[in-house]
Amino acid sequence: MTELFSLLVFAGVAVFFAIKLYGVLGRSEGHMEPPKAPDPKPNASGGGDRLPPVRPAFEGPAAAGLEAIAQADRSFSPDGFLDGAGQAYRMIVEGFARGDKDTLRTLLADKVFDRYAAVIDERRAKGETAKTEIDRLVTTEIVDASAEGGVARMKVKFEADIASEVTGSDGQTVSGDLGQLARVSEYWTFERRLDSNDPNWVLASVSVA
Repeated sequence: MTELFSLLVFAGVAVFFAIKLYGVLGRSEGHMEPPKAPDPKPNASGGGDRLPPVRPAFEGPAAAGLEAIAQADRSFSPDGFLDGAGQAYRMIVEGFARGDKDTLRTLLADKVFDRYAAVIDERRAKGETAKTEIDRLVTTEIVDASAEGGVARMKVKFEADIASEVTGSDGQTVSGDLGQLARVSEYWTFERRLDSNDPNWVLASVSVA
């Protein structure tokens, strides 16, 4: 009798845990199929154990230049560069409007900084204040790239919806309209020396797209 009672107890415990597992794992329909073995396919040359040819790392009109930059800088990534370029675009446009020379100094080549600084100084001398708001970056695209003479260059097309306004010392609007968005399309060329430990790029030129 005691043995029969023990068997019933163990059977009840087994059913309890079976129900709990079912609730956690769910019901299995059928059986689990083993993973399919890869389907070996010979390449075009007929050799079944040869690796397929490596596809080009970069594509498009800037591919050759991107490849040259990547050969000189193994850490280079076009996607990473574009992410940084988009951030630099906002910092430069907004920094120029504020007259923030300290920020601009770190992001601009010397010749570009000198031109921006001259405009900022002229604005201050007249008592004018500039305001710029970037609503959105529509396009950030690499259109050209090169690596020559130890210098890497990247030409990026930016399209952005921007509102800007300049007011005089009397508060009257001199130019622009902060309530009106305009589509701005420009080519920005960034540079960095490949023999430098500094990974940062600087803006070297701007032209209208």
